[in-house]
Amino acid sequence: MEEIESITTGTYHENDRITDGLDIFFWVFDDERSYVSTHWHSAIEVMYIMDGQVNIAIDGKTTTLVKDDIFLVDSAVAHSTKSLHGNYAVLIQFPYPLLKRYIPDIDSLRFSFDCHSGDPEEMRKQEELKKITKKMKKVFETNPDMGILKFNSLVFEFLYVMHKNFARQMPAAEGKKEEKTFKRITQVLDYLEKNYNKQISLEEIASVACFQKEYFCHFFKKNMGISYSKYLNELRISHIYKDLSETNIPLKDLLEIHGFTNYKLFRSMFYEEFHTTPGEYRKKLQENN
Repeated sequence: MEEIESITTGTYHENDRITDGLDIFFWVFDDERSYVSTHWHSAIEVMYIMDGQVNIAIDGKTTTLVKDDIFLVDSAVAHSTKSLHGNYAVLIQFPYPLLKRYIPDIDSLRFSFDCHSGDPEEMRKQEELKKITKKMKKVFETNPDMGILKFNSLVFEFLYVMHKNFARQMPAAEGKKEEKTFKRITQVLDYLEKNYNKQISLEEIASVACFQKEYFCHFFKKNMGISYSKYLNELRISHIYKDLSETNIPLKDLLEIHGFTNYKLFRSMFYEEFHTTPGEYRKKLQENN
């Protein structure tokens, strides 16, 4: 089973991904730095930190993950991640089709836990997931004879423990509403992913969701946790951040390429996210290489 190398930015409505030969997406990464702007996916995502630090933001609240923390992001929950100084971690995504096949009532369930609750019983349950994750990592990396069978047995053990300990029933009406919302938001995010570097009017993006522009702004912020304009600017910054790391293209050209027309706002948002200026960031990278 081949390990997948790390990336510095992610997509903004991720389609469910799987690792070659597996039924889930399993990724062991040693990441120097990363920034993934706000996005969501239908998969349930679990991150286990083995070293370093990752900040994950959900609905305006940022949780700092450090060594031996495990964190679960439920399906259709908007989130962003940032690791300015690197991390070594396991990322698991359980695709929706797999979940639906083996947990038929998945659409009426919500999954979550507080990784920093401090409650002994809660931490014991989380420890079960950590132990399974470590076993999955060992099988994934050593690939023993019939390793695929062993790995898949651990996948189902993980799902069983997750369902037993961290599932809660959601009212049927709420589940139907979430499904409708997910489809509309997905249309919007897919459109922005393809057109983020263009100048998009509020009327244009609202029409994608079949809303009037006044209601669209309320709808977007309620379901994504940030305003539409901030989301779009974060999306553009994530691409610029990546290109600052990987290319020598001048900053003014990067802003034009990725559709960011307000340099003062860009510089302010960049500093807020990364605690440095774009020029200082690129200079430091060049000095370290």
